[in-house]
Amino acid sequence: MTQRNADVRAALDFHAATRYWRAGTGTGDERLVMGTPPDVESAIWEEDRSLEPYPFKVYETLEPIAIPREFTPSALPALLTVSADGTAPGGDVVPDLAALARIARFSNGLLDRTVTVRGTTITYRTAGGTGARYHLELYFVCADLPGLAAGVYHYAAHDHSLRRVRSGDVRAALVAATGGEPAVAAAPVVLAVTSTFWRNAWRYKARAYRHTFWDAGTSLSQALAVAASAGLPTELVLGFADQEVNDVLGVDGVREATVALCALGRGGASAPSVEALPPVDLPVRPVSPREVTFPAIPAMHLASSLATGAEAADWRSATTAAAGPEPAGPLTALDPLPDHALPPEPVEDVVLRRRSTRNYDTDAELGFRDFSTLLDRSSRAYGAEVRPPLDCYLIVNAVEGLTPGVYLHHPARGAVELLRAGDFRADAARIAVGQEYCADAHVNAYWLADLGPLLERYGNRGYRAAQLTSALQAGKLHLGAHALGLGAVGSTSADDEVVEFFSPHAAGKTYLFVTVFGVRRPRTAPPRR
Repeated sequence: MTQRNADVRAALDFHAATRYWRAGTGTGDERLVMGTPPDVESAIWEEDRSLEPYPFKVYETLEPIAIPREFTPSALPALLTVSADGTAPGGDVVPDLAALARIARFSNGLLDRTVTVRGTTITYRTAGGTGARYHLELYFVCADLPGLAAGVYHYAAHDHSLRRVRSGDVRAALVAATGGEPAVAAAPVVLAVTSTFWRNAWRYKARAYRHTFWDAGTSLSQALAVAASAGLPTELVLGFADQEVNDVLGVDGVREATVALCALGRGGASAPSVEALPPVDLPVRPVSPREVTFPAIPAMHLASSLATGAEAADWRSATTAAAGPEPAGPLTALDPLPDHALPPEPVEDVVLRRRSTRNYDTDAELGFRDFSTLLDRSSRAYGAEVRPPLDCYLIVNAVEGLTPGVYLHHPARGAVELLRAGDFRADAARIAVGQEYCADAHVNAYWLADLGPLLERYGNRGYRAAQLTSALQAGKLHLGAHALGLGAVGSTSADDEVVEFFSPHAAGKTYLFVTVFGVRRPRTAPPRR
């Protein structure tokens, strides 16, 4: 049985077991719990602080390979690269070492900002991560490149360097694992994103598996934009034989596993055939003195895995209806900025000053053109072999010329549909488990999916794809907000309360991800009301 036709109860049961709920009587004793009543548990672990995971993967015996640290800003506006479609002019486009260093730095590198939580100092990354519990690793599988010999390289974020895990050109193994995916076959470099689940699960338990794809989507939104700024064609690939790819990278597929691939560039030398690869046996610094396994994570990962390249090819051959629901309410046409009017700031500068904004100016309106530009640019098509259809619902609190209320974005129509008018600031905070900045923000954007047809076509792996895609689109919106001088932040929500709030229109759908955005409150402003 292929993954596409497999029993999808695994995805549905996992989602039910990792729902967030607000428990209590509403008299000050409310708390966040996870699960489906009556089977609920505390949403947060962190029970043994001596096990707090080390946030980096460190190969103890591999010498670091120096890579560029300083980068000339690209010439394209950030919003142009955020909305790039992944294509490039014909001919060979082969990245060099500097291009890989740039992509790694601006999608999973370190910032010069830290936070101390209960005695632990955490250094922020260039891409946001849930709770700053960073768990992603980047690997490059490449041919001979200008400045870098063929091999498999791990990007070490802690010292901004590469370490060679394998020597030689083994790209053919990835071609086989993806079932001959054309973009992978033509790419001189394939970027692989892995997650070490425990590094996030230490805080978030089994829900960390959702965060795996949220954080991967956020990181990839920046990797795609940086690649576009360098003129590199890209294609995101989510269908692959999991263990075959893990074996290429030398990861076990249980504690650390590949969650996404991205073809970078086009052309150059063809991938030579490869024999069976020897296992990678390299000592790695322990993440913790010991690790706690939350069984739902390995169970869901196994249930959504593909065994062969043939299964991967079959999986991506499925199609879903791309057309969204027909609008029934009033439509307002969006008015996005054209290419020539976009702010000129490059994506590298935007990434370095990106923040999680939790203070919004409730005395100002968000300009309608900025609102339009963000929805338009973040929802445009990008290079990917699978893009699950998602619905973006909006709580509009204060946008110039728009009636406050609940809206649905129709990307193909370039419009938003008014579903329900009213002041829903209090509801925005309520379904965000009491986080008041959601009430203050000018817009709350929620991505939902109809999992029924999605899982029918893509099996349990469709759940992975939906979670990652929602976060990737939100990541594009977050970058775009900062490019326009605005603020944005991802949030937490009570799953079923989100669906109930957007119903009846959203009845039967599943909540995936939320980002709020708007005009930042000036630092000199008085405290929030």
